[in-house]
Amino acid sequence: MKAIIIMALLAASIAGSGFELWDVEPRQVTVPAQYQDIYMFLRRIETFHSTWYVRDGVRIIGFGDRDYNLSNPVNKNAMTENMANWRLLRNIRIIDNFLDTVVEVSLTRHQKDALISYVYSTSIPEFTNSNILRLLNQKRAYAEVPNELRKAVFFPDDKSPNSWLSNRRSQEISLFCR
Repeated sequence: MKAIIIMALLAASIAGSGFELWDVEPRQVTVPAQYQDIYMFLRRIETFHSTWYVRDGVRIIGFGDRDYNLSNPVNKNAMTENMANWRLLRNIRIIDNFLDTVVEVSLTRHQKDALISYVYSTSIPEFTNSNILRLLNQKRAYAEVPNELRKAVFFPDDKSPNSWLSNRRSQEISLFCR
């Protein structure tokens, strides 16, 4: 819960400043060793899009950067791959720090990377209320996490599993079980 409040304060301070996180092109992105695997994993799964597209009612650009506010979208029409790389790494760091705050059991690097991918594709609030977090923190039930990931293959309002999400969850399960 503390992490959600911190994230909300960060988002509010940035939003209120008039500064867009992609107003200034970053220099070449250097990925720290601890994030190399998840960075490449997410780049491969998300694929780069220089312009916005809509998936399940959400505008997406770069490597899966989301704009949930379709009524008042971010006023940028394109993103460079370098900016997308920077934003991806920034999001990985944010989620990694968030997981450090809310997950009360120790995780291997692969388990944490799998959860970073899951949170990246869902959201921090969704993970905060998830069975995955409850199973880890209350029961220390690492073995049950793959079953919970297998269930997360539906976009909202879909009645059948989404093949893209099914493939992604399968890869996250493989990573978690390494």
